[in-house]
Amino acid sequence: MIDLQQHPLANGARVTISRNGRHQYWVGEDGPKMKSVTGLLRHIDGDTFGIGVNWALKKAREDGGNLDAPKQFTKESLQVGNHLHQAIDDYITHGTINEDDLLWMAWYHTIGQQTEFLASERFLYHPVLAYGGTVDAISLSDDGEVGVHDWKSVEPASWAKYGAGLRLNKDAGQLGAYANALKSMGSVWEPSRGYITYVMRDGSGAETIEVDLERGFKLFQASRDLYLLTQGGG
Repeated sequence: MIDLQQHPLANGARVTISRNGRHQYWVGEDGPKMKSVTGLLRHIDGDTFGIGVNWALKKAREDGGNLDAPKQFTKESLQVGNHLHQAIDDYITHGTINEDDLLWMAWYHTIGQQTEFLASERFLYHPVLAYGGTVDAISLSDDGEVGVHDWKSVEPASWAKYGAGLRLNKDAGQLGAYANALKSMGSVWEPSRGYITYVMRDGSGAETIEVDLERGFKLFQASRDLYLLTQGGG
């Protein structure tokens, strides 16, 4: 499946950006494929093998030794995250309000109701570094500053650990890459602020953190360089 989207540029023109089911991006209908931002950020995960094994063992123990428990939990978490993104996109794009959706309500009360959004789920690309991505939302503040946003659903019990250290670095790297791409491609939106909103998966609340976009982009560049080196390029 291939999705196409028109992105408005500051010079009044529009560029067509395509995305496939493997999260590859390209300009036009047949341009060279570009890797996604999230795919290039894999090197800002710390000891992913050790962390992953310990987490999987913990989930299996909690489910009576069921070795399929980690996979099922990951699948359910992905579904929750996708549902939240869709609900937020429906609100920004169409003004749809669902007071029965606890996750959406937690997001809405934390940042949604007081933010002026300009766009949602927008494709972007970097013309020099050749990567693509989809930014969750773009906003305009009262003082005229453009912001980029990313939504994350998290488990309340693990929020203290989730929001610290390498994971927050990775999330900041994601926003830094998006902001730099928007500027480099000449988008009509040139962000100077970046925000990550963490929504508790039980709907109990949410927290928005502002990130340093310049530092985030440096983190992204470091991860991208490592990716290229391990692939035999760069």
